[in-house]
Amino acid sequence: MKATKTDELLDLLEIIHKTCINKEPTHLTCDSEDIQAPYMFGLYSIVVELTGDSYHAIKSRKELASHVLTRALLEAVVVLCNVINDPNYVKIHFQKSLAKGKKPLEYLRDNPDLIDKKRHTVKDIQDLLDKGAKLRDQEPTKSYIVDDFKNADMEKYYYTRYAFLCNYSHHNAKVIINRPLGLNVRPLDEKSTQRLAHWIIDLILKASIAVHEFLKTGQSNIFEDLQQKWQATFCGTPFE
Repeated sequence: MKATKTDELLDLLEIIHKTCINKEPTHLTCDSEDIQAPYMFGLYSIVVELTGDSYHAIKSRKELASHVLTRALLEAVVVLCNVINDPNYVKIHFQKSLAKGKKPLEYLRDNPDLIDKKRHTVKDIQDLLDKGAKLRDQEPTKSYIVDDFKNADMEKYYYTRYAFLCNYSHHNAKVIINRPLGLNVRPLDEKSTQRLAHWIIDLILKASIAVHEFLKTGQSNIFEDLQQKWQATFCGTPFE
């Protein structure tokens, strides 16, 4: 039986995912003070894993799992791009998380690098205590998520794909709560399967190219070639 367009699209997604695994950087050398690269490396591993989970979900036509996993993948790629674009992104968020819930003196004790050894006045120490209190009282999640999309150069994804996936998840959650027990879950239809496959391919290629360029592995061209193949074969127009 002749393969359908959906089958070809899923086959390409599988190839891309396997390439990500085979070409995933396994050795990371960075300065001991550098927290950007290790976080980027860990996030990319999560992105690759979510890509595989999303692929299996849409291949099995699992409607809810496919949308939820694609949303998680999109969020992970946004954070990954923020980490790559801004060296201070991890430090700021990590520092806020450490500060929250700690007493001021505990925060200073655990972060001696914040104290300038040349300053010993009461006002200086009070300023540092106030700084710790300000960080402690500021939730890392208070920033609007749309800003994260903007800073990742992915603002258009927020108003199209992310909005769609969030609306779907919210609607589907209400359906699940109110449906009779034992009712079969609707399978993923053909159009939705193709749409999500396009989105997943776009995200994993974007992430892979960015990571390999950041680490200077010399392998970003492999993913650029896959990107060109995807665009040439499927017109390069992801479903919006």
